[in-house]
Amino acid sequence: MMKEYLQQLHPDLVYIKHEIEDDTMKIYCETRPRKDRPVHSRQMRVVKDIPYGDYKVELHLLTKKYFNTAPEAKTRTIAEKHDFINDTGRRTKRLDEKIKKLCGEMSAIGCERVVRERIADVSDTSILRLLKKNA
Repeated sequence: MMKEYLQQLHPDLVYIKHEIEDDTMKIYCETRPRKDRPVHSRQMRVVKDIPYGDYKVELHLLTKKYFNTAPEAKTRTIAEKHDFINDTGRRTKRLDEKIKKLCGEMSAIGCERVVRERIADVSDTSILRLLKKNA
């Protein structure tokens, strides 16, 4: 069930476990490691996503930095990039799209209330920045 949910985001995501805390489901996952580069370090990143059933979703994504083994490399490490995460690195692109769609149908204040109650814990300033950026 969780594996299919993660596969909708990206086919390389690997499910580790999930926990339910109050009205939030925390899904722990990572991407498959690359075989051509050794891992330098790992870091847990929390990314908000669209709801799963009645639960708000937080992805606890284990991101990796790899050693840069190219001979002409200017840096020692390369950070893993995820195409399903927005530019700020705190929300998925599909959550941003859902917020934009909701805010197109109602006022910004009403949208903020609906988003916080039912979808994700996103601040009103984040919603306003998202709307202003896409106006």
